[in-house]
Order: sequence, then structure tokens, then C-alpha cells
Amino acid sequence: MRNCYKYRGGIGVFDKDGKSIFDRDVNTLANNQIYLPTKSELNDPTEGFCNDYKIISLIEAFKQFSGDVKKQYQELLEKFAQIGIYSLSNNVTNELLWAYYGGGYTGFAIEYDIDILKEFLNYNENFQAIFDFDYSRNVPIADLTILHSKDIIQTLKTFLGTKSLSWKHEEEHRLIVEGKGLFDIDYRAITGIYFGYRMQKEQIDHIMDTMKGRGLSYYKMELIDKTYKFVPLKIEDKYANADKYIVNCIDYDVDKLLRNSCVSEEEILLYKDKFIEALESIKNEPHIKDFYIATLASDSKEPLLKIFANTAEGIPPVREFNFKLNDKGELYRIK
Repeated sequence: MRNCYKYRGGIGVFDKDGKSIFDRDVNTLANNQIYLPTKSELNDPTEGFCNDYKIISLIEAFKQFSGDVKKQYQELLEKFAQIGIYSLSNNVTNELLWAYYGGGYTGFAIEYDIDILKEFLNYNENFQAIFDFDYSRNVPIADLTILHSKDIIQTLKTFLGTKSLSWKHEEEHRLIVEGKGLFDIDYRAITGIYFGYRMQKEQIDHIMDTMKGRGLSYYKMELIDKTYKFVPLKIEDKYANADKYIVNCIDYDVDKLLRNSCVSEEEILLYKDKFIEALESIKNEPHIKDFYIATLASDSKEPLLKIFANTAEGIPPVREFNFKLNDKGELYRIK
């Protein structure tokens, strides 16, 4: 598991419409969403800079033949201008990030499990790439190979993955998604909250109350005596005994699901209990609407239990869950 962090501001800061940014960020967190702006909305005016003189020179040198190349390159730049960007950091103890993005230590930082975050976005056909940032004295050079490259991550890094050395302290880990704005995520990608050194107890309690029942870890940034160093100290969840957070609960009729499949009566009798166990384990999965079939497929020498569900968003319209049995006959999920 790899964790990365998103710094958020504290109380007392408002957007252009006079609305509290703290309330906005907590609501987005509670709604299991992330907001991805385009590069033009970010705070670095050199965002997306690259040295494309090789491409421009070739287009100019072969004007009579380069119409398609020019069009391809222009379309690529337009696409990059509309890509959503989620900027995270590999470091939750960075003093400057707490000062800039964490409201001068009055805000908080969200801890994400990157594997869960990208898995859900990828499953919903939104995920493009995720990578650590490069920092350089020189602007990256782009050439014509990017128009035909199958290495999408390297192409994205050329245009959206490099900044000047002045930004190196941010230790950025960047998530790139096709599209912009609010995106739903798997709530389990959020694993912890770090509260700033100056965050008030009222705001800490508000976040804990809002996120109760999720099994999150909570930390408070504290200053080591007679040093400049801040460290996160784990603190008690005030709502540790709250009911478990359930984002979804699907009712199902296992007999109907099995009748809709090609499973024989003999196999139904043999594996029905395992299908029930499998359905129980996934009935609270986020972003699915209902189950419509449960079937048994032949996979090597082992039985493969397959369950199909309609998704809430409809993109993609179907999600598949696969289960196998180990040597002891115990069920385990493989997909």
C-alpha cells in the first residue's frame, strides 16, 4: 500500500461567492469525491510548459506535407488543456505545504491509499496515469514521437509531469484523469486524516463526526520541543464506537440470480452457500445498483464463481466480481 496526501485549508477562508472553503472541502470528503482542475486553474503559470521547437520546426520546414501532423499536435494540446489533475504529495510533514495549502497549519491533510484510488478510477474508465513529478532546471523537450507513442505515461509526463527545481520541495505525486471537475471515488481510498498544529478542537470534532464509522486513523501535527520539527502523533477517534459506515446495501434473491445463469441444479445445490457468502461480501460495495446474474464458470480445475452487477453511474454499465475456493474450500475474491 502506498499513501499520498492532499493538503486542505482551515476555517476562515472563503471562495469568490463567499462560501467557506473548509466546509466545501469537508463536504467533498464526506461525499467520497475529489475535485480535479485543469492545468490553467493550477497555481503554477508554467504548468504544462515544454520545448516543442523540434515539432514546430518540422511542421514549418515541411508545410506542404505536414498538415496532418500539425492537426494531430494541435488536437493533442487541446486534449491536455482539458485533462483533470489531482496534485498530491508524498510527504505529510512538509512545513511549507502546511503553510501554503494547509491554511498555515489550521487545516488538514487527507491520506489516500493510491492503489485503491486509481483502481476505482481506472475501473470507471476515467484513469489515465499517476506518477511522481520530475523537477528540472530545463523545460522538457517534446518531439514528433509523442504523436505515435504508446507510452501514454511518458507523454503525459513530458507535458504535465515536470516543474522547475523551485517546486521540488512539494514532492508531488500527480493523478491525471480524462475529464475535469468532481469525480466519485471508493470511500476506502481515504485511510486517514492529519490535523494541522493550529487546528481548533471544534473543527477536529466536526471532521471526526462527519467521517465516523469509517475506521479512519487520525493524527495531530505537533511541534517537538525546542526544535523546528513537526511530527504527526496519533490521536483517539472520538467516534470509534459509532455504527459502521455503509455507503450501499443491495438486496438480492440468490435463487433468482442462479436461475438466470447456466448453472445446473446439481451445481446450485453444491455452491449455493458459497454464492450467498460471496454476495454478502460485496452487497455493500460502493457505486453498484443491483446484481443481475450469478454463475459458475470453468477456470482450470477450480470452480470460478462470477457475479455481475449493474453500476450506479452506468459507465461502465456492468461490474464483474470473481471468486475462487482455496484448498480448504474457503471462498476468496480475485477480482
